[in-house]
Amino acid sequence: MLYSGCMIGLQAMLLLSALTAPVAAQVGGWPVGRLHEASTSIARLPPADRLLVHALLRPEMGPLFQDQSPRTLDKAISSFRAERLNLGGAPALAVQPIGDELCGATGNCSFWIIDIQHRRILFRSDVIQTFAVDRISPHGLPDIITGTHSSATETDLIRWHYEGAQYIHQSCATVDYADADGNAYKQPKIDSHPCSIEGN
Repeated sequence: MLYSGCMIGLQAMLLLSALTAPVAAQVGGWPVGRLHEASTSIARLPPADRLLVHALLRPEMGPLFQDQSPRTLDKAISSFRAERLNLGGAPALAVQPIGDELCGATGNCSFWIIDIQHRRILFRSDVIQTFAVDRISPHGLPDIITGTHSSATETDLIRWHYEGAQYIHQSCATVDYADADGNAYKQPKIDSHPCSIEGN
């Protein structure tokens, strides 16, 4: 039993090390090596950016906090993570919550991209874990890639393209980091597929 337990522990450690090893920046046309979560506390943003985040997200989150005080809502927003982005020369912020209220058990959270210059929300979703900015267009905003965690070794990817006045899903794929037996791949495997109505 001790030997069996040690072998299971060793397999788990090997899989974890393979999954956290450096990944090529592009795999099958997808920037999987650059997918990440926002990591800076909103509290570290300049005051004007913090005020903008609060002003834009209060109406978005109000229904979820309808039985609670405005102070509770502001405290929740203040705990979020953010990252400054350059969207084709336009300053923007990616914003993600932490904790259980706006994140699921698998780590997928609400997610917003805020256009600082025009003081508007460019993109929103309820089930995002990681993101990357990709393909800067000479005639518009760059594509946004989002990753939704679906299992310990699998992530659903969506490429969002800016058309007109909004981001729409352009293509979708699933990235697998290990086979069905838990054996990690040297490089992730990408399986492109049609997007559903929701985007995945």
